[in-house]
Amino acid sequence: MTRFLSLASALLAAHTLSAETRVGTWSEKANAAWWREHETPAEWAAEARSIHAQLLAIQDRLGTGRVLANNNFTGWVRHLKWLTLYPGDEAGHPFFNDPRSRRTYIALAQKPAIRDAFLAALSPYDDHGKALEIFCSIFRDQASDAFQFSNLAIAFSVVFDQPFPSGWPHHFVAPESVPRGAESPAQRFAWLVKSHRAGALLYDPGRFSVSNLKFLVDTPVPLKELAYAQQVKIRSPKHLNDLFKTIRYDMPRLQAKRYLWPHGAYELFAIGQRGGLCVDQAYFTAHTAKARGVPCIVFLGQGNSGEHAWMGYMAGYGRWLFDLAKFRNEDYPVGQAFDPQTWRRLTDSECAFLNSRSAADPDFIRARDALTWGELNPGADFHIACLQEARHRAPGYLWAWEKEAAHLEVTGAEPAVRVRFWKDWISSFEKQKDLRFRGEKRLLALLEEAGETTEYNRLLRQMIAGNRNKRFDLVIGVAAERVFVHVENKRWEAAHQTYRGAMSKLAHKGGGHLFYQLVQPYVQSCLEEGQIRLAADAMDRARRAFREARPGSILKKDLEELAELVQARAG
Repeated sequence: MTRFLSLASALLAAHTLSAETRVGTWSEKANAAWWREHETPAEWAAEARSIHAQLLAIQDRLGTGRVLANNNFTGWVRHLKWLTLYPGDEAGHPFFNDPRSRRTYIALAQKPAIRDAFLAALSPYDDHGKALEIFCSIFRDQASDAFQFSNLAIAFSVVFDQPFPSGWPHHFVAPESVPRGAESPAQRFAWLVKSHRAGALLYDPGRFSVSNLKFLVDTPVPLKELAYAQQVKIRSPKHLNDLFKTIRYDMPRLQAKRYLWPHGAYELFAIGQRGGLCVDQAYFTAHTAKARGVPCIVFLGQGNSGEHAWMGYMAGYGRWLFDLAKFRNEDYPVGQAFDPQTWRRLTDSECAFLNSRSAADPDFIRARDALTWGELNPGADFHIACLQEARHRAPGYLWAWEKEAAHLEVTGAEPAVRVRFWKDWISSFEKQKDLRFRGEKRLLALLEEAGETTEYNRLLRQMIAGNRNKRFDLVIGVAAERVFVHVENKRWEAAHQTYRGAMSKLAHKGGGHLFYQLVQPYVQSCLEEGQIRLAADAMDRARRAFREARPGSILKKDLEELAELVQARAG
């Protein structure tokens, strides 16, 4: 009761500020009344400034933890966030200068469940204004369907708010060969809904979360490509593995080392006719899956015979499988893909972890509110408290951790503060090896910087022991970094001794990770610096380590090519 009265008195104190809007109890009724009374963008901008000032006054009186625990306060925070997304220059905006767009924006503001789902889906890395434009465009042009498939509309908004990378979909095809469609996100949304109603999809997109739907809509190819893929006969997602195998593997192309797609336009029909490498098989299969309504992810990873592409897909509602076309005997420790919302690297285990999070979890909602309040006040003294509140509310909320890490870096936080943060990170992500290792690497660098040799060596031994079996790629990365620190400082004998030690420990299961992360760059560095003797010895050890590499594989060919280069330089 005391807490409620304290907040009530703070709200009353905020009322003394000169403004039409009075921050008080938040409800759907209050929200609807607010929009009836404020009809123009000029009013919205002025009221947003007033609301923000009143919320800051409450924040100053009660502190971060108390205000973020109050539903009235967070209701106003979401309202403020929505207001700040609207462009300041409506008349000059190519989308919102249309009165229909403004009406859509107002209508969505009065559907708090849909509005809040959109706000919760925004990442710190999104273009929030562009995402709002796409979101409103879908509801403006496809209103009835958008309300029924609101998560699908949100997924399009957070994926298409930024251009797809120039190197999409992978580095085995020239960017100019990849067809990209001119269709708008609203047109793509309409096509998927129409496909669902026509019975062409294997799943109902209305039953998926936004985090899953991101991996359904994440392709910029022309809709005619997806229409072609819908003609491919698969009765259920479990038949995707058979489809992968029906695309002929182009062994002559591999043997000729023509790794880049050589057949002009990178179209599904051409891949089906000509065949391709594993990345082409995966691209064809993934687009067929997406065209049939199955969320799908393509992973690239290093195995015993070099780089390979495999897939993750929704095997049922709420159930991902991450091993389609993954060769069991190749011992792939990890696969990497892109998060289509942020275009940042995402491992298969991170993907499984992140997709297990429910956006409806009350703790996640509270965490997102804390992050939003922090985003609205980037220079405030309490900004860091908002980020900490977010990760305390939802310890698995990765974006909150990343924002705090960036803040500590930018503000030059004391080493002790950063060490404590990374130790908290490691503890929070104890069961997620990729994320835990990310924290361990950052902590390792801080310990080295501080000259904490004993603690540094203890953590390094722990990292190697903890990852030697399943995630040996992480151990290889640590070993390679130790070698190249010596190389950069011209300590060649120390570099070579470290290299030999790493090879003796890791050669039995390093595969492509060992070759491409350590052997190849080390040998090339030796040759570039005239260390021919060291290069020859390193190559000799590599030949023994990779004697069982599959003949004709990319790894085997690159190994032979490197050996020939060393032999030529050695005379």
